[in-house]
Amino acid sequence: MMTSAVGGCRCAFLLTVIYQQTMKKTFLLSLYLLFTLAFAKAKGSSQETDSILILKNVNIVEVSSGKILKDKSITIKNGNIAKIGRFPNKLKNARILDLNGQYVIPGLIDTHIHVTAPHKNSIEKTYSHLEYYLKHGITSARDAGGDGGALLQAQTEIRKGNRMGTDVFFSSFMAGDWYYNRGQNIRKDPYSSWEQRLMPGDDLDKAMAEAKACGATGVKLYHSFDKDFLADVTVAAKRHQLKVWGHTMLYPAKPVEVVNAGMEVLSHVSMLETMRTDSLFYRRTTPMAYKDSIIAGIDIIPFCKAMKKHHAILDATLCVSEAKDPWVFALLKRIHEQGVKISTGTDQIVDLNRSYPRLIDELDYFVNKCGFTPAEALYSATQISAEVIGQEKNRGSIKVGKRADIVILEENPLLDITSLKNIYMVVQRGIIIKK
Repeated sequence: MMTSAVGGCRCAFLLTVIYQQTMKKTFLLSLYLLFTLAFAKAKGSSQETDSILILKNVNIVEVSSGKILKDKSITIKNGNIAKIGRFPNKLKNARILDLNGQYVIPGLIDTHIHVTAPHKNSIEKTYSHLEYYLKHGITSARDAGGDGGALLQAQTEIRKGNRMGTDVFFSSFMAGDWYYNRGQNIRKDPYSSWEQRLMPGDDLDKAMAEAKACGATGVKLYHSFDKDFLADVTVAAKRHQLKVWGHTMLYPAKPVEVVNAGMEVLSHVSMLETMRTDSLFYRRTTPMAYKDSIIAGIDIIPFCKAMKKHHAILDATLCVSEAKDPWVFALLKRIHEQGVKISTGTDQIVDLNRSYPRLIDELDYFVNKCGFTPAEALYSATQISAEVIGQEKNRGSIKVGKRADIVILEENPLLDITSLKNIYMVVQRGIIIKK
């Protein structure tokens, strides 16, 4: 899903002269927000120095092994996990919560959300969506294409502690000229540092510097890249310490070419249908059983080998295809059996009236339609998804030294993955969010 963002404040690189005064002003605003965020981190640390929270008598779900560590206590200090083990009898000035054997998992991560709208974004609506995610156990998320100005503002205010919400990481959206103009120069709106057009011969370092300056964690490569130009773009992005995210099919670059060009995270398992050769596949009147047989005949081995060789991650987004393309379940099952890393992205707009987020449906599909064990599904939603946003060293598992993003459940999710619907409490950076 593509969410363009051309209005509002725009971040821009100071040396960029083509944007002139308007973009210079938006750069200064973004620079201010970034410095505010840096100051807020330091300020937040000083405020939490003497803050200790102990989660007593919990059963810790080890997502990597599928084992339960029974009757443990988790000591949290300065927003991080300081100790796991027996209850510390001599610790002073600590807040103690006796959880009586409830189950603890790492905070969940949705690797494909969209919480801003083109041209008419309401920052309050963005906040409401991010708060919804957090209260339902999604402590971090990746916005895969949105208004970078609004996302930076939300990210900053949430990290300062001024607003409640999931910790959002966002992208600078990039596509080729054909995607925007169809060869006819039809786009009238200006581009921005979080929505860029890239063409062979462009100054890629300048483009990546602008993306970095607006606060993006990575680039989202969407459409109109051939394999050679794509390789140049991925190298430039990594040179600027940007994550490289994009679609599984980049038109004309095909899935295996996309992986070999250096893409780190590929979205949409449904796009692997482009590897099929049967012309009847796209016809609406073609029976689903016939489509299933075509998908079953796709040779996924070259794709899976390339994914594993490059340590790439598939952002499956089953929720996008659940109704119109049910064959994706069987396809993802085969890919999972080959040992490819798979993250949990939904590519859905928040329904605030829904009693639980679509991420729970995604995990339910993993387990009940794609052959994952509940532990494997949880590992995808935590440790692998943390890798997507470059946070695998400090999020994604219950380990000493990692950030205290924790979900507390009344039931064992290893027995029923849908127990994630029934959350007792959420802890983000050691702060209790929901009880």
